[in-house]
Amino acid sequence: MLPFPPFTRSVLLATLVLALTAPGTARAEYRATWLARDSLVSKESLAAAMATAASNHFNVVLVNCWSRGYPLWRSQVFSNETGMAMDPNYPGRDILAEAVAEGHQHGLRVLAWFEYGFVGGWTGYFPGTSGKGKIFDAHPDWVARTVTGSEMDTSNFYWMVHTRPDVQDFLIALKAEVLRHYDLDGLEFDRIRYPSLGYGYDAYTTNLYAQENGGALPPAQTNNAAWIRWRADKLNAFHARAYDTLKDLQPSFLLANAPSAYSSSAYSAYNSFAQDWVWWLNRNKVDRIELQSYVSTATSFSNILRYVATQVNDVSRISPAYAVRPNGNWIDYAEMLKFVDVARQGGFGGQAGWYFTDLNTSNYFGNFRANRYPTPVAPPGWPADWRDHRRVLALTNTADAVRTGPWTPSANAGLTGPSLFAAAGSGAALDYHFDVPVNGVYEVYAFLVPASGRSTNAPLIVFDADGAAHTNRANQTVAANARWFKLGDYRLAAGRQRVLQIATDSTTGNVGADAAMISLHRRLSRVPELAHAGADSLTNGQFRFQLRGNAGQQIRVESSTNAVNWTPLTTVTLTNASRWLVDSNPPASARFYRAVLP
Repeated sequence: MLPFPPFTRSVLLATLVLALTAPGTARAEYRATWLARDSLVSKESLAAAMATAASNHFNVVLVNCWSRGYPLWRSQVFSNETGMAMDPNYPGRDILAEAVAEGHQHGLRVLAWFEYGFVGGWTGYFPGTSGKGKIFDAHPDWVARTVTGSEMDTSNFYWMVHTRPDVQDFLIALKAEVLRHYDLDGLEFDRIRYPSLGYGYDAYTTNLYAQENGGALPPAQTNNAAWIRWRADKLNAFHARAYDTLKDLQPSFLLANAPSAYSSSAYSAYNSFAQDWVWWLNRNKVDRIELQSYVSTATSFSNILRYVATQVNDVSRISPAYAVRPNGNWIDYAEMLKFVDVARQGGFGGQAGWYFTDLNTSNYFGNFRANRYPTPVAPPGWPADWRDHRRVLALTNTADAVRTGPWTPSANAGLTGPSLFAAAGSGAALDYHFDVPVNGVYEVYAFLVPASGRSTNAPLIVFDADGAAHTNRANQTVAANARWFKLGDYRLAAGRQRVLQIATDSTTGNVGADAAMISLHRRLSRVPELAHAGADSLTNGQFRFQLRGNAGQQIRVESSTNAVNWTPLTTVTLTNASRWLVDSNPPASARFYRAVLP
């Protein structure tokens, strides 16, 4: 149990904080890269990308999850609209679940990258019966139009109408869904802009403009200053609403955006796409900007950043992003290193490289590590130890991965060497004892190595902080279950304890075993707060207070008259980051309250 210090009706007590390790002396720096679809072709390629980024001292990975009009996770929101849960090119997979496990294994911050933003489909990829995208099969009135009446842009994309509330609600719901269901560290908005100033002439936007402008239609001149401003304001309102909604669900979630900058003397994103990202940053409706530019010299890069610095309140919240192959031309290593120098000298908050495959193909990673990133550092935006509370237990650690009975090395490789197997009913067992870093809720994983002849219902038993056993079953013959297989989220107490057992009873076939991992679930482990604020004593004699945590957390509130003996008052699951609670029958004497993770 994680106790919260009690407070009386009139005294607000300090918040309980999880024990934190001392931060390192190295300066925090954002070092990010994007994983596009070519890094997601298999579980192994995604895992290798995470390992490469971490070993070269990058610390943030942005993983594509909204691409070509489809989610790359099992989305109920998308299924409700289209009847399909995710991208048909990834059967049996969940890219976000894989990314969280593989990235957090290495201590990386993992952000869900909504690459396509308002783009709803591409003609070259499962375009549905409409030929435009699956979402447009369900909502043909969502298709954006240009001043000439065309729908498809020059890249064969179809965009959703930016101003429609139902389109905006759909995009916010997608983002809220990944926040609620995955222990991500944040997400990145992308393409929160118009494809060109020629767009905005669909029926809905035209009518909305007329309603707000005395019946006048949008100007036919697409670059009319007031018309650009009107469209930009609508995007600003959407971005602010999305930001506020997601922050209310989880305040510690980092929300980023990746607009582009093409000019050293003009606001190109606004002038070309009605994208007013400076407004987002200066009004705190985005946490970080990964400002993308596609220039081939550090001098051009520096000129753009000098201009940007004159437009924003805080350059430390911008991580300038570079392409190592702008317009198909590779930048040489010496010049590329100067891009890092320019960003650092300008006081910007790190850098981001586009994109992983290019960085990896020509050994840019190795050059960055050798010459600019010689030591790992934590990125700004989270506590330095945000992803330090994880433990990976390999079979070679026989003191903590304790075998009982006959286990045989397998020809099938596991995480760090041969995996093991034992016959069903042999009495063999493998117990995993972890040194749990801090109290909290942990994601518990077993590393599976599927093979023929393995068990289709292998028992994997998790023991929580109270010693209660939770039996999970895993089909060890299915290739889709390979690598990190999540068993669930469980409350664990700090200190050494048995967390997992792989048993051989109550099953058939050989039972496989390999590594195991625990990773602190940051969203579910946020220590609850009780706030005594404002009108706490109600006119009917009742008493109210505010409970704060993260969306999805289950929290038990207890009360006491002496701060010694505690009685459960209620157990709630937060739907947002806070809620008010009422004690309908408080005693006349002093009363204490505390919040605990049950």
